[in-house]
Amino acid sequence: MFILGGSYRPRGRGSSCKGDNCSPSAVVIVSIVGGIIALLFITVGVSIWIAKRRGRPSSPNDTFIQTKTSLNENSEKGKIDVFTSGGWKGKYYQYGRWHGPHQFCLFFDSQRMTVQGSGSDDVGGFTIDGVYSTETGRMGLTKTYKAGTGDIKENLGHKVTIQLTWNSKTNEFEGTWYVQTSKYNGRGAYKLQVDKSHILTVCDTV
Repeated sequence: MFILGGSYRPRGRGSSCKGDNCSPSAVVIVSIVGGIIALLFITVGVSIWIAKRRGRPSSPNDTFIQTKTSLNENSEKGKIDVFTSGGWKGKYYQYGRWHGPHQFCLFFDSQRMTVQGSGSDDVGGFTIDGVYSTETGRMGLTKTYKAGTGDIKENLGHKVTIQLTWNSKTNEFEGTWYVQTSKYNGRGAYKLQVDKSHILTVCDTV
């Protein structure tokens, strides 16, 4: 377009894009770049949050054991009495395979509805503290590894949260383990059942 009595000056590289001086194409480019940067920040933030969240259950053990599910809501007796002190065996899924079963001991206190135990697995020696409910057939355990035992690379003296629900069809507890440490965050499947071959007298005193 020619302007009589004046000269036409095209915008150069050094021109600024502010207010009415911005061309529609420049606004679109700035918006796209800004959107991409914002999306990257959101993606990174969500990824970090998910990674940390994977190592934590959605609810604490005290709350977990009070929740009924389809696995236990049809109990014929009204109470699920499968919490027997003595030998148990459990296995967990990690790194693409099952580990165990490992033998250990659990002692149930029917007055306080708590459970304690001890044992060892391929990570190291550990103690167990937890709570359970005969109304829901659930238990929530905290496994604490003894530092300096077992696999020194895997054993950080850390805690593992294990939340389990009784499955009457398979006659075992099924659920999930959760780990969150400074070096690792993760979760995986866990199965637990009574080990009739494990004699109570070999269990450590808790």
